[in-house]
Amino acid sequence: MKAKFLILIIGVMGTVGVGAQSLVEVLEQTLATNPNIQSTAYNVTAAEALRRQAASGYLPSVDLFLARGLERSDNTTTRAAEEVNRQFDRFERSLTINQMLYDGFATANFVRQQEAVLQATVSRLISTQENTSLGAAQAYLEVLKRERLVELANTNLKQHDETLVKIEERFESGVGTKVDVVQTKGRRAQSKSALLLSEKDTENARAGFYRVVGESPRSLVLPKRPASLPDTLTEAVQLAFRENPQVKAAEEDINASRAARKQILGGFQPRIDLALGATRNDDMDGSPGANNDETAVLKMSYNLYRGGADRARLKEAAARINAAEQALVALRRSITQDVSFLWNDVEDLTLRIEYLQLHVTSTEEVLEVYLEQLAIGKRTLLDVLDIQNELFRARSGLVSAEFQLRLAEYRLLATGGQFLANFGLNPTP
Repeated sequence: MKAKFLILIIGVMGTVGVGAQSLVEVLEQTLATNPNIQSTAYNVTAAEALRRQAASGYLPSVDLFLARGLERSDNTTTRAAEEVNRQFDRFERSLTINQMLYDGFATANFVRQQEAVLQATVSRLISTQENTSLGAAQAYLEVLKRERLVELANTNLKQHDETLVKIEERFESGVGTKVDVVQTKGRRAQSKSALLLSEKDTENARAGFYRVVGESPRSLVLPKRPASLPDTLTEAVQLAFRENPQVKAAEEDINASRAARKQILGGFQPRIDLALGATRNDDMDGSPGANNDETAVLKMSYNLYRGGADRARLKEAAARINAAEQALVALRRSITQDVSFLWNDVEDLTLRIEYLQLHVTSTEEVLEVYLEQLAIGKRTLLDVLDIQNELFRARSGLVSAEFQLRLAEYRLLATGGQFLANFGLNPTP
């Protein structure tokens, strides 16, 4: 009996049939199409554009100016020439180039800030990819589990139907009692209700699968267990501190805040620019003819007082650094708790599965004995039905625990940023 049960599990879940949908395929589909991932990817594109905007501060600013129109001037030039009412065809052209030479390293630190923001955004994209893919795996396992429970519930209902037919035959032949028939019908109704509930849960699981993956599940196959997990809880926590993308994002938030403070410090330094210009003007301000010039000017500007705004901005920046640092501390505490919970779940479920398997095995052995005793009249059909119900519950409990363990292992991998890597997939910005 035990061997048959194990063969059934392998046959249903371990064989990849035509049109089978592996978990790796589902994860690839999720990475390519999930709207939450796509939305976060656009944030990376925006952050890249901000970094390019910041880097533009290193480059010169080039401006071209053109203007043309009519002019009448009443000034010393036109009055001296007695041409107050003369109309001129004014034409202005200028080209200016301004190159920042020194700004107290404000531009350099602004670029560093935006680079840190970009890296934080990339880490958050990776976190979204890991978490969304984990959600897809959870939905995948949930569908598999619910389908397996439906199979067990179907088998249980068929056993009730077969037993009910036999008990009704015994009652009609005068051997059995009406109570046996009524009692069996009640148990059969209960098993039918359990089947309906399992079917409803399966449909809900399929709907959850569609929400994450974007398509309905088809011919799912049980994925392999993780190739490797951390050996100890301490290693799992340390791995999460190093590789968890949320931690990396929080660390980059701190770097961005520090760079922002240094950028503000640039406001306490003078700014030096090189300005080059050329103008070509005709008939301006009452002076007929060309009026041209070229300039090369070194300019320095130094703010002496801005109402205390710069010092207030420094205080703001310092507070934001402290806030980012405390956010990282809180995140590490939360991750430590999550890893500990998951580690305990894996250990607990691993041990529980051993006992649940023993329960299934012993119940199967009891059922075999009951069937032998039924043949010689020492057991009734109701006795056999009772032990079949117990076996159904034992198998259902074992199936649920096995899927819970698989999910706990995947979640433990995700805390260390290793979930997608376990399937040979690399999150990409």
